[in-house]
Amino acid sequence: MMRALLAAPILLGSLALAGPSPAAPPCGEHEIGSRAAAPRALREDAPPAEIIAAAASMIRDQLGLPFSPAYKAYVCSDEAAFTEGLLRHLGVRAVGSDWRVVPAAVGIATPVGVFFRGDYLARTAPRRRVTLVAHELAHLCQQDLAKHREDRLPVWLVEGHADWVAYQVLDLLGLQAYETSRASVVRAIAGAVTPVEHFPDLDTLADHEVWNRSVRSVPATYGQAFLAVEYLIERSSRAALVKFMGSAVEADNPRDRWVEAFSIPYREFMDDFRAHLRRIGRPPSGSTAEPKPVP
Repeated sequence: MMRALLAAPILLGSLALAGPSPAAPPCGEHEIGSRAAAPRALREDAPPAEIIAAAASMIRDQLGLPFSPAYKAYVCSDEAAFTEGLLRHLGVRAVGSDWRVVPAAVGIATPVGVFFRGDYLARTAPRRRVTLVAHELAHLCQQDLAKHREDRLPVWLVEGHADWVAYQVLDLLGLQAYETSRASVVRAIAGAVTPVEHFPDLDTLADHEVWNRSVRSVPATYGQAFLAVEYLIERSSRAALVKFMGSAVEADNPRDRWVEAFSIPYREFMDDFRAHLRRIGRPPSGSTAEPKPVP
């Protein structure tokens, strides 16, 4: 979730909206901007601090994405600590003054760092735990690229990119091949209750409110967004995507810089991807969708 504006794909119970409580357990603080060596392999029972260090190292050193040295990761022991941590570090504006987005959150990226529900991470399967951590850390990179103006970027792009980064991290750490992660997304889209033809299009999913209303259909939102970012990288490059994210610093509407970054009009890309999604989202009966190579 980026800066608490978007609902996480896994939902939890409701979150109390009470103010900070002295009795609430604290959140553990972990450095993520350090250049210190991090483990390149993880045990299944690796603690959150080790997962954060390993994922941050892969994102920074292998994928070449930036982290501010000031960022920290806060692992909060339970729901009360999670709420208190956000209020203590960011005040009531921690979530854009809209606490309705918080109850579903497992992790939230903010201007000071990323907050996680430690109790949820503790009962989550190892690969899923790394995916969640890497996804939120990717949002911190996006904040740095866009100088905290990433809310100007299309929501599908920032969420799809965060999942793309997470699947790359799983691959780099030897936990799951990128092709396997991608194949799982394709299967989820092909098996979705809502046919691909009725998915909201990317232009619709560029808007925060529409994304939040649609997010209960993970294949139509996160799945589609991931495949769109992959398709965009294949057509252009990772460098082009980084350049476009940085355009949010100067452009009120970064789409005005779309052609400059990707050498294809925005609407043409929307149409091309829609056709691409139809091809891979409804494979012929009896066939298996082939994963595409990592660019």
